[in-house]
Amino acid sequence: MPLIEIQRVPGMPKERHEMPAGQMFYPWLKEAGLHAELDIFRNGVKIRDDDNINFPLNDGDVIRIFDQPKGGIAGTLLNPLEHLNPIKFTQKILSSLMPQANMSASGGNSKTSPNNSLKGQTNIARNGEARPDSYGTVRSFPDLIQESLFEYTDNLKYVTEMMNFGLGKYDYSSIRYSESNLGSMAGASYSIYQPGDVIPTVNEGYEFDDVDGQEVPGANESSDFPVETATATTVVSGTYSGGQIAMKIVKQADFDYFMDLTLPHAVTFTINITYPTASGNKTEDITLSANLIAVSETNNGATVSPIYYYNFIFNNLNGSNATAITSATINTTKFILNDNEALVVGPFFSPVESSQLWVHTQSALGGNSETNWQMTLWKVDDDNVQVPGTTQVFTYRQTTPHDSTSETFYRTDKITPTAGYGRYAISFQRTDNSSDASRLKVEEIHAVNVRNNVVHPTDSIVRITVRATENATGSRERKYNALITRHTITYSMSTQSVDYTLRPSRSFADAVIHTWLVMGKQPESSIDIYELYSIAASLPDVRLGYFDYTFDDEDVSLGSRVQTICDAATVTAFWDDGVLSFSRDEKKSNPVTVFNRANMTTEGYSLSYDMTLPGGFDGVEVEYRNPTTNKQDYIRYKITGSTVSEGEPAKPKKFEMLYVRDAYQARDRAVKEVRRLLYSRITAAITAMADGEWINVGQMIQIADIYDENQQDGYITGRVGNTFDTSERIIFSGDMYVVVTDNQGNVTSRVIASPRDDTNFGFIAAVPNISLNIWDGINVQSPSRYIIATSVEQDATKWTVTEKKPNSSGTTSITAVEYSDEMFNYLIA
Repeated sequence: MPLIEIQRVPGMPKERHEMPAGQMFYPWLKEAGLHAELDIFRNGVKIRDDDNINFPLNDGDVIRIFDQPKGGIAGTLLNPLEHLNPIKFTQKILSSLMPQANMSASGGNSKTSPNNSLKGQTNIARNGEARPDSYGTVRSFPDLIQESLFEYTDNLKYVTEMMNFGLGKYDYSSIRYSESNLGSMAGASYSIYQPGDVIPTVNEGYEFDDVDGQEVPGANESSDFPVETATATTVVSGTYSGGQIAMKIVKQADFDYFMDLTLPHAVTFTINITYPTASGNKTEDITLSANLIAVSETNNGATVSPIYYYNFIFNNLNGSNATAITSATINTTKFILNDNEALVVGPFFSPVESSQLWVHTQSALGGNSETNWQMTLWKVDDDNVQVPGTTQVFTYRQTTPHDSTSETFYRTDKITPTAGYGRYAISFQRTDNSSDASRLKVEEIHAVNVRNNVVHPTDSIVRITVRATENATGSRERKYNALITRHTITYSMSTQSVDYTLRPSRSFADAVIHTWLVMGKQPESSIDIYELYSIAASLPDVRLGYFDYTFDDEDVSLGSRVQTICDAATVTAFWDDGVLSFSRDEKKSNPVTVFNRANMTTEGYSLSYDMTLPGGFDGVEVEYRNPTTNKQDYIRYKITGSTVSEGEPAKPKKFEMLYVRDAYQARDRAVKEVRRLLYSRITAAITAMADGEWINVGQMIQIADIYDENQQDGYITGRVGNTFDTSERIIFSGDMYVVVTDNQGNVTSRVIASPRDDTNFGFIAAVPNISLNIWDGINVQSPSRYIIATSVEQDATKWTVTEKKPNSSGTTSITAVEYSDEMFNYLIA
């Protein structure tokens, strides 16, 4: 199919059009909306002003159009010294003005997400860390986003978990608890909410930290009374007013216990009073029950040796002589204070403000037994001090239908306090006796906030409810998981446009553009999407383009994420003049250009040989994620002599690729890397002149060894038919082959060459009728080049570009590694 590429704006990706074979070029050109000043190349040959442009497009034709309007940025930036390559120069200027996403490498791609863990995967709360961002198909253990919340229904305990699968939309299958399908668990249910879905109700529960199965004693268990008692023989003052009594004593250690109590607190106290009767004043000791509602410490104000006092205030006064206190004088002879809450459990304080309280209790009952209790709650401020007027008392009764058998009854009582949203204190007290056949426990209390119509616009949420085991033999970790497949955007090669409709995908190319465009919010013009998908479409097997991984670390740069994705498909991502570009490590049919003494300098030229296997490695080990076990698995190949076989090497070169979860894909990478050890042992560094700007990382080039007499090179000075004139003397030895560059730097196929009878500065070869650049020092300063050598020596001139760095002098430093077709000469079963 014919392809037309248009470079409308320097520094931006090319616009590409696939055309039907047979269509005439000129009618299409008129409607293309191009400027009047164009450079058009048909299959590498420039179309001149007097050439016919109304020609049919044939299969395999590649038309490249450089749209160069007069004026504007092109006119103001072009430098006369750059007239040989104005497009490239303008790209350099524009790329320096364009912001580029960070492409730095990262030391690691994960923190604590169980998706990336190799053992002990559980559901955990990852506070302060990035939300999971999964691609492809992964076994996901969603993150907890709130505490577990349980309640009892019909004497059965149901536990609810709210969890986050991560950013984006997913397909779900194989939903499990550990290795068991969730559907096989009695009472289990789940609901999945995609981004933007409305969750009708979310109950956010927070456990009371100080409640953990406390037993509430019966009224008959009063042998512990009093819990604490203190006696003061020196009373400073006692005052009754408004239903309250205030007692002031000299500070003494026996009363320190009462200074630290949570208030209000039930107490009894004994004082000596004198009150009038019909027969005269009467003096006696009286004991009152009351609530201790305030304590404080004061002093007499002396700066030297001050005297300290304890002050106590009581209300809710009760006792046989409580009425006498209203007219009595409190004497300073006696004050005895007793803790009267031996039978009260609590108070317990809620950890957060809430609108509801869920109280979970257990009543272990024999036949014809019951438990009766009252629960008192009151609202507190930040210092746990009671808010006046907020006390509520609730009475409960639990019976059993059994006449003789025993059973434990579980219940959840949901309370909405009348004082409204806030923090609360709760205490419990049984109002009947306890026994072996009647025991009451407070299992847990939850402060609960109810949220309605909750929407998470960017996250996928799952709510799972399971029936808990009544008598578990051990603690159980949360191990809920599912096989999820990310929905991503994609790209249409036919329309050459991004399709933003989300659909499930395992393609590395889809993961790249979704990460770059949607998650990274980068413009489409900053990435060569067409080349990316051309690579994906050229893969011999779709499995070689899978990417299955979870990013969970927000510190990993956008560029590093893209490179991780690409590595799964053996693709390199790199910046080329402000555009993120791509190249795959695969077999190349022809080099893109030739470098020899005509277009490179001797400065910086070097060759590095590994006479043994590189790094001393005798094989490779690829670590990947086994899709069945979700744990790490290994594929190993070893080198024995010049033979590659599957097996464990003594010193393997290791590749950790946990973003690969397909054995075929992992095996392909292992074979490719072990063959690289055999067939790519030489590294070259050269300094290229202006032509170095045209090449890209990953491309195959030819470099003549300037110190090797068997690799003869130079540039073409003339051609007549198949007879070529050259700038350098050629010495023929055996069968010699030649490659030549055309006026665009493209390299011809290798053809046999023979010597000329009339001169040593030339050769005869059936090179295709290509346009040549013949140097004239004015209009053409970059002539067509050649390399002529034996077949073996020609193979030794092939290199793969691994790094390209422009220099301030206008040259380009290039690093390359040895290229060999044998690296890719294998089949994976």
